Amino acid sequence: MRGLFIAALVALPVAAAAHPHSYTDQQVQLSVGLEVADVSVVIVPSTGDGAAIFSHIDLDGDGTASNEEAQAFGADVLATAELTVDGRAFAFTEADVTIPSADEAAKGAGAIVIKASTPISLSEAEAHQVDFGIGYGVFSHDWFVQPFFHPDLIEKTSSRSVDRTKADGKVVIRFNGP
Repeated sequence: MRGLFIAALVALPVAAAAHPHSYTDQQVQLSVGLEVADVSVVIVPSTGDGAAIFSHIDLDGDGTASNEEAQAFGADVLATAELTVDGRAFAFTEADVTIPSADEAAKGAGAIVIKASTPISLSEAEAHQVDFGIGYGVFSHDWFVQPFFHPDLIEKTSSRSVDRTKADGKVVIRFNGP
């Protein structure tokens, strides 16, 4: 399962760069383990919106997204992510952000990728509920959230379920101890 998760993380940005998109695609891969939750936010600008999206990130208008601009954008996106575990809120910080070039973004052929993690602590002997949502709506309000489970969670829990709420960008994961 972890291999599939890693393959998906690697393949998604490469696949996104392989062809232009006619719409802005926004996805989150959420991976939950007993001790950590990881997110990989992938935004693929459309051919129609790519230049405007890049300009939104390139705050000084010099045609390149500096590390500071990329980090600021990543922080803005992650600030709208809500993760709660058994009612306790967690925040994603220290993001690794990759921004395509202005040309790639304008052509709809590059992916913006934001990766971050947060430590959590789940007991393998108890039932838990993980709620996740993302609300960054500057480019589009549509988000697809795909949950994954770290191997430690799969091995130590049972009866895992995933519920997608009616609102876009929200998912609820429930699981029981052994």
